[in-house]
Amino acid sequence: MTTRHRAAAALFIFSIQLHALAFAQAKRSQPLAATDAELARSRTEVLEKTKETRAGAEKLLALHEAELKRITEEYERRRELFYQGLISRTEVVQAEHAVAQTMMRIQDDKRFLAETATALTEFTMRDELLRLPGLALGGYSESGTLLRFNGAAGFTLAEVSKIEKHFTQTFGRSLPISALGQTSTHDRMRFDHRNAIDVALHPESAEGRSVLNYLRQAGIPFIAFRGAVAGAATGAHIHIGKPSPRL
Repeated sequence: MTTRHRAAAALFIFSIQLHALAFAQAKRSQPLAATDAELARSRTEVLEKTKETRAGAEKLLALHEAELKRITEEYERRRELFYQGLISRTEVVQAEHAVAQTMMRIQDDKRFLAETATALTEFTMRDELLRLPGLALGGYSESGTLLRFNGAAGFTLAEVSKIEKHFTQTFGRSLPISALGQTSTHDRMRFDHRNAIDVALHPESAEGRSVLNYLRQAGIPFIAFRGAVAGAATGAHIHIGKPSPRL
């Protein structure tokens, strides 16, 4: 074989290798594109199902509030009959117990709605969070919708009592925690929220600013969401701990 023939053969083989490589890359990209499409579809389904669940919870809350109004009126009626000596004390206690039980259901409904709202906020803003540049330890940044602090101190649920103590001593009421660690809502959204809590406070309020200042002084990381997300009907809150990764 002449030098020219060998060169031509080598060029031919190289051309085949290039085509094979391009074909292999194209095949590898097809499952990736399919995976991206499936992920987008899965995210949409999770979002819609969570919104449906929240809508159902809102209807249940309305029913419980209507029930509370009805049984409270019944309780007042029985108290009056008891004072008149027309019914027994037991009948009044039964009505009183029904009022207390319904009030507990309403509190559970509101707690679930707050938990869902904060989780929806983080879910719908996840892409924006991922696009943001990383923060160095101790770094702080603000945008139109977010305040972020990458505290160097580790955070676990064992630290919650310290934050609660600071808030109670400062404002005389309990810290409004909407999600403590992993919840059923985070399970559905496949978020790892085990070492994080959500607090239903606007970061621009006096209470919110106080909590954020405390967290920065303690070196505890947080993400504060300033406002509602368009189309999601979710409110501002403070996520304490590292961002929740996908499970």
